[in-house]
Amino acid sequence: MISPRSASLPGGPTTGVEELFDAAAAAEGIAEQRIMIGGLPIRLRFAGEAMRRRIGGSFSHLVSEEPGEGELIVDVWDSASTGVGAPPLLGAPVEGDGTGPIYYYEQDGVRALSRWSTLSVLDGGSGHAWFWTPDPAELLSWDWASPLRAILHWWLGRHGILQVHGGAVGGPDGGVLVVGRGGSGKSTTTLACLSSGLRYAGDDFVGIQVEPEPWVHSLYSSGKLEPHHLERFPSLISAVANPVRRKEEKAIVFAAEAAPGVPITGFPLRAVLVPKVVAAEPQSRVVPTSPVAALAALAPSTIFQLHPPQTDALARMSALVRQVPCFSLELGSDVTRIPETILALLEVQP
Repeated sequence: MISPRSASLPGGPTTGVEELFDAAAAAEGIAEQRIMIGGLPIRLRFAGEAMRRRIGGSFSHLVSEEPGEGELIVDVWDSASTGVGAPPLLGAPVEGDGTGPIYYYEQDGVRALSRWSTLSVLDGGSGHAWFWTPDPAELLSWDWASPLRAILHWWLGRHGILQVHGGAVGGPDGGVLVVGRGGSGKSTTTLACLSSGLRYAGDDFVGIQVEPEPWVHSLYSSGKLEPHHLERFPSLISAVANPVRRKEEKAIVFAAEAAPGVPITGFPLRAVLVPKVVAAEPQSRVVPTSPVAALAALAPSTIFQLHPPQTDALARMSALVRQVPCFSLELGSDVTRIPETILALLEVQP
């Protein structure tokens, strides 16, 4: 657990976490992984192998050897494998979502978020970030399947990319953004496309750009399913990364392992889909819906799950659903036929 005894680190938050990471790296060495999101280079530096093994798979489809200008450096460590103690609690408590206490700090371009027994810190001015957890084995599945979410939310926002709660499938010429609250069918829709000819950009969080044209950027290759939905995807059962899990956690599948070559880094956005479970007949179908309905499916969960929301997040999501056609995706009982409905839609969208 993050120590509750102090709200500061010696020398300030960035100096303090930097010293803790350096101590962890001195004990275990550094393993690096370079990735690229939306043309922005990011270098992940892990103190030892424990955290690289835990979260590196989520970024495997984004690996890039190009260092690039303006590279973000993210230093990642844990206490269990390195023997380095926990950083103190940073920031003040903020209203949470029932999953545990949340503390947030912001001053002089530095942001920090303590949540789910982790600490995320970004120094936006220097392009340096840090992520700590007590023990990789205790990291909640939704946090290692979509890792560094707060850091990416803050950093990408500085570069015109808005992280949203949604999935996306398509191809190099264009694809769809699938949006809706939990349980609406986002994961069912996106994971059904793994063996369809469509490419996979994510099922829970993706990045979007509105200008110069609507675009989707993949963040993670992971997919999440409620355990009782796994029976609808028998081909994915052997690919589940957490067969032993807490009862409240979803089954995690890495698309890059379950369907090599299917994950994609991004594509032009051609349509927004709002899934709705109908199941009256096997075939799924799309029917036009309003930008207001699409925004209602996209905005609340995006704003609620990312702290703090980007100041212009609602305006940018509003602009997005006005620029691209929006449809209700009425999901039939046969999940294997979902991809053909999406492919047919993309054939007629400019």
